[in-house]
Amino acid sequence: MAALAVAALSLLVAGCSKSPGASSASTTASAPTSTSTTTPAAGSWSKAIPIAAGANLSVVSCPAPGSCVAGSVTGQTYRLVLDKVTALGPAVPSPSPQGVSYLSCTGAGFCAAAPNLNQVALLSGSAWQAPATIPAAQGITAIDCTGPTFCITIDGEGNSFAFDGSGWSGNIGAWGAANQISCVSPAFCVAAEGGPSVWNGRTWTQPGDADTQGQLNSVSCATTSFCVLVDSSGRVVTWNGLGFTPPASIATEPPVTGSDASGLTAVSCPTTTFCRAVDSIGRVFGWNGTAWSAGTLIDNGHALTSISCPTATYCVAVDRSGHAFVSG
Repeated sequence: MAALAVAALSLLVAGCSKSPGASSASTTASAPTSTSTTTPAAGSWSKAIPIAAGANLSVVSCPAPGSCVAGSVTGQTYRLVLDKVTALGPAVPSPSPQGVSYLSCTGAGFCAAAPNLNQVALLSGSAWQAPATIPAAQGITAIDCTGPTFCITIDGEGNSFAFDGSGWSGNIGAWGAANQISCVSPAFCVAAEGGPSVWNGRTWTQPGDADTQGQLNSVSCATTSFCVLVDSSGRVVTWNGLGFTPPASIATEPPVTGSDASGLTAVSCPTTTFCRAVDSIGRVFGWNGTAWSAGTLIDNGHALTSISCPTATYCVAVDRSGHAFVSG
């Protein structure tokens, strides 16, 4: 573990108070090469680093190594920048019904969060701007940005809205709610929940039946021809540019059960040969371009909720108990 990577989080002791009519993209593709668990474990990870005692951290977004923003279900945000912590304050005035579960950062000075029903807040420099209200939105459930001139959202009713740097579009239309969106460019995004949906710059495709065995919790696209989606049953689905592969199990042992069970909760793929996925019992799984590794337990007794890897040499994962873990 690089000392600098640990220093990135070691001082985090104070909190700061993702149109109908398009064709389906659910074509079945070939399965991944392998789901062997004989590949090396998913990297070396730091010990648990306290960010905010008892905070349920729901998301982390790192636009660059050593630069991340994490959010909690109560709407608090925390900036992680090497050995310095900057108070960001809440993304919206309290109370925040949804917290900050939907967050995308594309640079040290730009993030977008959708923490409160039909509002979106933008982080400009070191402070959150006043939230913008999208009147037609019905509870935004996912957001992603490629930069300060493009973000896209989907709400709980399947309404979608895009940001062009100055304002939000009218309803583009999607096909249902999304748990996460991952965009490579303003002309290519994939959204995940009940089924994956693809954005081509104009419309969303109708979600297909790429995964009938679980709820798709997260998606990460490295290119327009490589995305990984993870589900609540410990399976992964891959987009290869033409279609989605059948679900492949990578996190089935031990079985995930109980009231907190949610299988694979998040995934991050900065390249086509490097991904990290996390699950609800504290494990990390690694993709090397050929196979997924066995789960590496880094957070025994806690659910890992989000992971962000801006490069193949740096990742940050967060959990429901206010901790962060660094690999790099």
